[in-house]
Amino acid sequence: MNPTNIDPAEREEHINSYSYSALGPFKTGFRLLELFPSSDRSAPLTCRLFLSSLPEVGPAPPYTALSYVWGDGTMTHRIFVRPAGTEGSGLPGSAEVTTLAITESMHTVLVHLRDTQEMVTLWADQLCINQEDDVEKSHQVQLMGRIYANAKQVVVWLGPAADESDAVMEAWREIGQAARDLGLEQYYTREKLPLLHKMMFDPEPDDPVTNRFSALVRQAVDVFLPLIRDNSIWKWFCRPWFERAWVIQEFCLCEYVLLACGEKRLDPALVMLAVQIMGVSASRHGSPEYRDGGVLLEQLDQLTSEPTTSLFGSRQRRQKFDRGEPHARGDQLHMLLKKLYVEHDTKTTQYRDRIYSLLGLAVDAEDLGITPDYIAAGNEGTARILTDAARKMITNPASGRIDILCCSQFPKLPGLADHLPSWVPDWRGNLQRSFYKVNEVTSPHIFAACGNTALQPVPSYDPRVLGLRGFVVDTIEAVSPDEPLALSGDFDADIILKYLAQINLFADIAMAKSTSAAAYPSRERMAEARWRVPIADLYWTRKTSTKRAPPETGVYHRQAVEALEFIRECAALSDEEQTRRFAEFRWREKYRNRELGGDYRESLKCAIGKRPFLTQNGYLGLAPPDARPGDVVVVFGGGRIPFVLRFEIGEEERFAFIGEAYCDGIMDGEVVGKRELRDLFLV
Repeated sequence: MNPTNIDPAEREEHINSYSYSALGPFKTGFRLLELFPSSDRSAPLTCRLFLSSLPEVGPAPPYTALSYVWGDGTMTHRIFVRPAGTEGSGLPGSAEVTTLAITESMHTVLVHLRDTQEMVTLWADQLCINQEDDVEKSHQVQLMGRIYANAKQVVVWLGPAADESDAVMEAWREIGQAARDLGLEQYYTREKLPLLHKMMFDPEPDDPVTNRFSALVRQAVDVFLPLIRDNSIWKWFCRPWFERAWVIQEFCLCEYVLLACGEKRLDPALVMLAVQIMGVSASRHGSPEYRDGGVLLEQLDQLTSEPTTSLFGSRQRRQKFDRGEPHARGDQLHMLLKKLYVEHDTKTTQYRDRIYSLLGLAVDAEDLGITPDYIAAGNEGTARILTDAARKMITNPASGRIDILCCSQFPKLPGLADHLPSWVPDWRGNLQRSFYKVNEVTSPHIFAACGNTALQPVPSYDPRVLGLRGFVVDTIEAVSPDEPLALSGDFDADIILKYLAQINLFADIAMAKSTSAAAYPSRERMAEARWRVPIADLYWTRKTSTKRAPPETGVYHRQAVEALEFIRECAALSDEEQTRRFAEFRWREKYRNRELGGDYRESLKCAIGKRPFLTQNGYLGLAPPDARPGDVVVVFGGGRIPFVLRFEIGEEERFAFIGEAYCDGIMDGEVVGKRELRDLFLV
């Protein structure tokens, strides 16, 4: 009986399932798939699986690696597997053919990539890895980075054409190619990037290159407006491929990548250029034009969270790293984790793949020595994997990072919470960003609470316990009884004034303490805490981004308070009375002169989720939401910022981790020499 004539419901009875052979003794062994040609889209898929290996040196066998979405994992289709060595596109007899169950998405990808005349050699994890063999999966996951890096090409399958995706792909092509013709790619260097930013946001009208760039931005408005208005671009960004954790290494490691969406194919570099031009068109030129064209402000705001920018950034850094370019560092594992799970969410079928999906791309993966393990079962097994990864990222001699602790936030994910130590991040989606964020590639650090004290891990026999040397700064005496700071984006006058009043109250108490002289070098410096603490001493402006709060910030603090008190007063007035009071207050004049403390109010955002605190010796600061009196403020060796810990009952040097903190008066290493360096154990 010819298998093509077998009813799908009877195929399991007549045709055996494919049985995977062992990969063999080679550490770099893997399978490849040869997809047989057909000119008939409805013809059954037929393939051949064979063993290969990645060479230690020299080129790999030519193949195309697929990056795609599994879907829900339901096996709804089958592919026929011919024995190795058979030829021809027709199906062999039922005694020879076997089948493999595949997902609908896998079936769709292969149908679109099948050639009409030639065999196509592919690597697709769903078929080339025995998904029933956890030992093989663990081994192959270790190789996946090399598999994608050695492919002659990676095809990113975004899915079938839908929601005007053809028009979106053509828009990317048109604007991206125009940007390439303008020479925009030459500006993606450390030296020329400032010139690009100036051209984008502070243009010189007499510069011919800037004028051509401005013309391109105006062209982009015409091209993108209808696609933003009908949400076609946003729907393109919302395709499931962009939500997968695995795609970041699949997209970044191979030199040659092709985006495929329906029948359209596109160089991703053109998308990168086009997306950047779209962003400029919306922020600099396009807001009035887009809105006049029927685009809602919410639709423009959506574009600021589009998923491609971080992907392209990682790809550029990795490609430069692989080429050995000067200053090219690539991304370490902690950077990738923060990119995917801080103020963002990315999906994996197995939770531990939040770690494993990034190992092929992380430049410090070999130093960390994390080995994929799909045998350890359940939440307890996953917790052990997360704990091991966190310990290695924090304590690794080559790349140890105390700031990994900033990502350990509460409450942790149900199911994992009972098994994770307090100091281990669960890497759930939408973690809160640390108040202290510095681009280490382009900017110097602002804080150094540890001074020059290096990271010093302390051995522990319990794998759940993290030992670190550090300084105990002081014990918290009081924490604000109010909810952690939350801002809506408007003036938030009542919330902010209440927050500032609590800090002023703590400052008054601190000024009256006899011990406060040991906390601050002078009463004048202590008084500065009233305006430094609310913004964690980090002042933001549109022109300078975030910097250490300069002395004049005290004036901006006063202006912000005056403006907020005025807004609160006007809330109870009639429209006529408000008009009179705004004129008396000279609101428009102060707005033009930037005398309303707007940048200070914007700087308050770094304190979102924090509560003011006062220590026994008179230090003021911002604590994590769960902090309480009796907790201690500590600075670890190698730590730029302090943290809050809680004594474990009956354990002198064992602490539960509570969260990151800002503590005024110690952010430049002042505790070094004042406090003893101690062994601290986190549980």
